[in-house]
Amino acid sequence: MAIPKTRPVKDLLLVMAGAEERLQLVLGQPGPDGFILLASRQWTVPGQSVRFLVPGLNAVLDEFGVDPTVLDRIACVRGPGSFTGLRLVLAAAEGLAAGLDVPLAGLDYLPLLASGPAQLADGPLHVLTYARRGLVYSQSFAARSMTEIAPLASLSLDEAAERIGEHGDTGLLLGTGLRKNPEFFADLATARPGHTLLDETWDNPTPEILLKAAEAATYFNDPIEPVYVRPSDAEDNLEQIARKRGLDPVEAKKRLEALREE
Repeated sequence: MAIPKTRPVKDLLLVMAGAEERLQLVLGQPGPDGFILLASRQWTVPGQSVRFLVPGLNAVLDEFGVDPTVLDRIACVRGPGSFTGLRLVLAAAEGLAAGLDVPLAGLDYLPLLASGPAQLADGPLHVLTYARRGLVYSQSFAARSMTEIAPLASLSLDEAAERIGEHGDTGLLLGTGLRKNPEFFADLATARPGHTLLDETWDNPTPEILLKAAEAATYFNDPIEPVYVRPSDAEDNLEQIARKRGLDPVEAKKRLEALREE
């Protein structure tokens, strides 16, 4: 029996995600019925993504005997999430896109997480990811349809609980916000037995979900606009940082505002 020929590795779609502690790379190859998952890699490397991102991509391409010139487009998770992780991944994506002259697309993180269990449930689906101590990023959807029922916001734990309650007595909760605040959400589930806490299996999008979202995205020859939602810790602590550096806090704030307007 003849062995089928391997399809040439070309015109690949690269998907990059580093909004939280896990760094993910996905390569998709065009097929007769859409993109096929060619390869994926992931590392749980909080604060160390810079060591793995480009070397990891090169290693994956090396396995196929090709170089980055086979990339045809690049999609990147644009937030919300870790400021450092987002900046690193977005910068790498934009650098690659500029060097290869390929288009970019940004992917919103919380809808990616929701799309995992969405087809397995009914009712409200509340995604809660870690923002910082006592704070979560929150966005809610109607399961199956993935219609947004509560917009993306940065909320305190009490605010998040209140908003969850506004959407009924039942629902699913998922995301790293649960993992970082286990006692709070365990108490919430006890007080509201109609709400179910999903485990860490759902804390990261699968390679298939990333590839599917990237395939459906709209691509442009422009930088990806990050989604930060809340001010960075440096912005919140601007006055103290300015004083430590011998700067006038009022002048430092003016400089920051000027930079935002550019």
